[in-house]
Amino acid sequence: MQLSLLIPAYNERNRIAPMLEAYSVSTRSMDCEILIIVNGSSDGTEALIETEFLPRFPQLRLIVIPEPVGKGGALIRGMMEARGDTIAFVDADGSTAPESLFELVHALRGDEILVASRWLPESEIDTPQSRSRRVGSRIFNRAVRLLFGLRLTDTQCGAKVMSRAVMQTVLPRIGATQWAFDVDLLYRIRRAGFPVREQATRWTDVSGSKVHPVLAPLGMLLAISRLRLLYSPLAGLVHLWDRTLGIRLFRRRLARMKSIRGTAA
Repeated sequence: MQLSLLIPAYNERNRIAPMLEAYSVSTRSMDCEILIIVNGSSDGTEALIETEFLPRFPQLRLIVIPEPVGKGGALIRGMMEARGDTIAFVDADGSTAPESLFELVHALRGDEILVASRWLPESEIDTPQSRSRRVGSRIFNRAVRLLFGLRLTDTQCGAKVMSRAVMQTVLPRIGATQWAFDVDLLYRIRRAGFPVREQATRWTDVSGSKVHPVLAPLGMLLAISRLRLLYSPLAGLVHLWDRTLGIRLFRRRLARMKSIRGTAA
């Protein structure tokens, strides 16, 4: 199989239908599978896909994780089940149109990861994010550059494409690190010796995001700070925290992580 397209979805009933229709129609004649990984949803996202899309589009596969494991957890599960030679991610809100994602797929060169960027001069933004979210994005990007040396303009864009060899190399090591998942993925890929490239894209902001404008940026900064410690001589302290106080404070989150792989988190 040529392409596996992974779409994580959490309570996306009100936004996923137009996006899924566009991608399903666009891939109808392709050697492609589309994996929709619904996790912890309570708004009927799963039922909508089962009744409106699965009967019409045989390339669709629905994966349901009962617990809300976050974007990273959903993508890990999707990568575990993907069968394609090329693995692509895209958000469920439709911010990246099919033609923009397929440009990434066609531009992939061998064993690498190619990341769509909304911040390159050639990128086209039809509907921009709010000013506060754009400012938060630039602060986060500065922090990522400082802490990890990833000279990328946009680690958080949902559209990414990689070869199967890259995916298989990092999958056993990657963790569902909540807001830090994209940074962890890209950093591990670079550390494994694979190229990490960016390409300009066309993107539009879609209303209905469940991301809190204040709490989310704070959570993202805390997550990448913790991740940086995991890649430092102080990693032992983080693991000690996880095994002691962390287990008590985040017992439920750790149980969710176990449900992704069926192994210890």
